[in-house]
Amino acid sequence: MVNRRSSKLYYKKIKGFSKIVIQNFEYILFKRFFFSKKNEGLVSIISWFSFIGIAIGVSVLIIVMSVMNGFRDELIKRIIGINGHINIYSSSGVINYNDYKLIKSNPSLSDLQFNAIVELQGLIIADEKSKGVFIRGMKSTDLKNKNNFSSKIKYGRFYKDELNEMIIGEELARILNITIYDKIKIAIPKTDKTIFGNIPRFKTMTVSGIFDVDMYEYDSSFVYIPTEIAQNLLLLEYSEINNIEIFTKNADLVDDNLKLLTNSILVNKFNNLYPVTWKDRNKNFIEALKTERNVMFLILLLIILIASLNIISGLVIFVKDKNKEIGILRTMGMSRFSVMKIFFLIGSTIGIIGTIIGVLFGILFCINITRIQGFLENLFNANLFSSEIYYLSSLPARIDYFEVMLIAILGLLLTFLSTIYPALKSSKINPIEVIRNE
Repeated sequence: MVNRRSSKLYYKKIKGFSKIVIQNFEYILFKRFFFSKKNEGLVSIISWFSFIGIAIGVSVLIIVMSVMNGFRDELIKRIIGINGHINIYSSSGVINYNDYKLIKSNPSLSDLQFNAIVELQGLIIADEKSKGVFIRGMKSTDLKNKNNFSSKIKYGRFYKDELNEMIIGEELARILNITIYDKIKIAIPKTDKTIFGNIPRFKTMTVSGIFDVDMYEYDSSFVYIPTEIAQNLLLLEYSEINNIEIFTKNADLVDDNLKLLTNSILVNKFNNLYPVTWKDRNKNFIEALKTERNVMFLILLLIILIASLNIISGLVIFVKDKNKEIGILRTMGMSRFSVMKIFFLIGSTIGIIGTIIGVLFGILFCINITRIQGFLENLFNANLFSSEIYYLSSLPARIDYFEVMLIAILGLLLTFLSTIYPALKSSKINPIEVIRNE
C-alpha cells in the first residue's frame, strides 16, 4: 500500500518535472527560432514587413480616428454654436413664463441650464446699409452666463435691460460700418396699422457692445436685445416667450436629458410643448459623419489585415525552411501541440510588439500633432492647414482611449488568427517523411 502511494507521488513529481522541462524547452526553441541570425530565420524581409505593417496600420488607424474625433467635435461646436442643445417650442407659438419656471424647477433637471428667449427675424438698418439678422431677446444676466458669453464681448459692454440697447457681432458691425454707441434701427416683418396705412414695425436701438464668438455665421447674423423690447416688437405679453433654450453638460448625451425633459412635459400636461435637440436639427449631417467614420475605420483596418496576411506567408515559408528541425524534434518526442505552440508564439509576438509600438506612436503623434504640423510648415515653408479654407488654424485631434483599446484588441485578434494556419501546418509535419526526404 505504501509502495503504491509512493510510486504515485513519484510519478506525479516526474510528470510535473517533465512538464516544466518541456515548457522551458519550448521557450528556448521559441527564442532560437525568433532571434535566428541565419538567412532563413524569422527576422527576414517578410517578417519585418509584417511587423512594420502592423505598427503602421495600428498607428495610422489611431491617428486618423483621433483627427476625425477632433473634426467632429469642432464641426458639432460650430453647428451648435451659440444655440442650445435642446429647444422647447409651442405649437401655438407662445409659451407662458410660468410654464417655463415650472419645467426649470424640476429637481431631475437641476444640471441643465435654462434660458427664456423671445426670438424673431428682422432687418438691421444703419444709414444706407441694411442686413437680415436673427434677433434674440434675453435678460442680460442670462446672456452673460450662456456658454461663458461674458468673455466674448470684444468692445463695449452688455446691454441694460431697461434701456433700448443691443449687442451685435463683430462681422455684422464691420459689414454695416458701425461701432459702439452708434444708433441703428431694427425692422421686423410685422406691420402696424396707422392712418397712413400699414407700416413696418421699427425700433431705434443703441449698440452697447460688440461680441466675437469666432464663428462667422453667428458674428455676422445674430443680435441680442432685452427681452421686453423683443416682446414689444412681437406684441407679446410680459409673461410670454416663444423659446426655451437648454444647455446640457455634454452635447453627445443630449438624448438622456431629452427623456427627462419629455417626462417633465408629460407630467405637467403641457400638451402644446415639444422639444427639439441639436441632433434633430442636423439629422442628415450627423448620419453622414457616422457613415464616413465607419467607412474610414474599415478601410484603415485593411492595412492591419494585409500586415497579418504577411505573417501567414512569413510563417509558412519559415515552417517549410524548418521542416528538418521540426522532424528531428518530433522524433525526439516533442508533441504536435508543443510545435504548434512555438510557431503560434512566434507569430503572436510579432503582432503584440507591432501593436504596442503602433499604439504608442499613434498616441504620441496625436498629443504632439500641433507641434508636428508647425515643424512641417517650417520645413516646407507652406501652410498645410489654411484657416481660410478649413475654418480651423490647426489639425484638431481628440484621443478616445476606449477606441484606442478597441483598435489594439482588433489588431491583436487579427494577428492571432493569422498565426493559426501556419501553426497547425507545422504540427502536421510527418517526421518520418521529412527524415526520409533528407
